[in-house]
Amino acid sequence: METDSAHWVTTLEELLCELVASKEAYEEMSLTEELERKRIFFMQQAAQRKEFEKNLREEIVAVKEGGVYKLKKDSPCIYDGVAATVGSRNLTAIEVDRLILLREKDLIKKYQEVLNHKNLPDTTGAILQAQAEDINDIIQKLVLELNLEENNF
Repeated sequence: METDSAHWVTTLEELLCELVASKEAYEEMSLTEELERKRIFFMQQAAQRKEFEKNLREEIVAVKEGGVYKLKKDSPCIYDGVAATVGSRNLTAIEVDRLILLREKDLIKKYQEVLNHKNLPDTTGAILQAQAEDINDIIQKLVLELNLEENNF
């Protein structure tokens, strides 16, 4: 029992690290001059991730009954290097959307990894489920935009 609890808390902390990395990437991309028309999207995502981060930090403190949480994973994060790739290359809007779409799908998998733990508290599960649904909405919008852009509608 204790092992499973420790595992899902560790997985939850890793998810927090992923959220922080995605927030930082979106903040950095919002400053990219080359993608002016994407700036609002990047700013919105950075603000959303900041809120997700705040909620997840509070939940980790609650489930751990105080204490500290880890803010850096031992392995690379999903969004590591995304802002640098977007900023250093001359990517088209379609290429940027594809890159972000892949990363968002990977982030959803991280959410599912935590949500699949059977001893996850209901409140934690509800918070994560709501955040995952919001990210899934973003994925659906990106897919729609990509279809429209690729088909020149």
